[in-house]
Amino acid sequence: MIKNIILPIFMLCCCHLVMVAQNQTQQDSTVKKNLKISAFPVAFYTPETAFGFGGLGIGTFWLNPENRDTRPSSVQLGISYTTKSQFLLYMPFEFYRDNEKWRVIGEFGYYKYFYNFYGVGMDSREKDEETYEVMFPRVRFSIVRELFTDFSIGLGYELDMFSDLKIKENGILSSSEVVGKRDGTVSNIGLVAFYDSRDHIFYPTKGFYIQGNVFTSSKILGSSFSYYKAELDTRYYQKLAKRHILASNLFMAHSSKNTPFYDLYYLGSKRTRGINNRRFQDNAELSFALEYRFPIAGRFGGAAFGSTGTVASDLGKVLESSYRNAAGVGLRYIINKRDGVRLRVDYAMSNEGGNFYFTIKEAF
Repeated sequence: MIKNIILPIFMLCCCHLVMVAQNQTQQDSTVKKNLKISAFPVAFYTPETAFGFGGLGIGTFWLNPENRDTRPSSVQLGISYTTKSQFLLYMPFEFYRDNEKWRVIGEFGYYKYFYNFYGVGMDSREKDEETYEVMFPRVRFSIVRELFTDFSIGLGYELDMFSDLKIKENGILSSSEVVGKRDGTVSNIGLVAFYDSRDHIFYPTKGFYIQGNVFTSSKILGSSFSYYKAELDTRYYQKLAKRHILASNLFMAHSSKNTPFYDLYYLGSKRTRGINNRRFQDNAELSFALEYRFPIAGRFGGAAFGSTGTVASDLGKVLESSYRNAAGVGLRYIINKRDGVRLRVDYAMSNEGGNFYFTIKEAF
């Protein structure tokens, strides 16, 4: 079975790299005084999507009259279709103004997606795996203002309008008591705070990125649910030697008991590769990931990484909960030299087996 997976992935990698190599010289030469637009064919593989195909465009620029020594603004536009009949349309963006004192960050998207469900908590069983299908438009938007050097605070908004939710009849999800088993709208507003001293957006080599969020649902904004959540996402990047980077990510979060099940925290994210997506989920999460990134030759690089994490019904219980560990290795290929965008191929394992990941950009 592993051979049947490795061969297609290897062939896709080769095809993609050939196309990128043919186009890169032209793309790298299209840098204008204020704008660079790069377009890439996209082929990817993750356990939850299987194979996906599409395209990605990345535009980086400075808003007038921003200094060219400041971090550039960026807009991405991607569209993908997977062999599991999933559809992904997404447009993440970051805008910087007034020498990075103002920052607008967010995403517009539309998704037809399948998610895993095993139950809730660390006692969920692998054999109970089932999937549910849902379609939703997504909005993520925050506007923050720098108060001190590298520290900004502002307002954030989240919108997911879940519709056409399809769950397995008489399955574990159908018989569970989780909130949100019918269609519903997540519409949350809250405070967002950043500390960001990274030297680059797409491939940091040094500095901190710390983001804290506190959100609450609002019926005034059309929310179908009444709950709150708080998150702290801490990342640190250290250059060990030329092009040798150590990256770490500590994540902790908590939400109230009325959180809809599709907004619960979970293991199996990009931080905890090697664990099946949403294998363990609950109202609170504590996870840590460490990754060593190193050059190989030319545009090629590699990575070795590991993670540990847990979920619980309350943040105060995560230290008492059991933890799941995962580790893996990966190959990197630079597809955009100026911005450091990389093609990422990873293989990671946990005590329940291994998973391949083939996509664009670093996990964190």
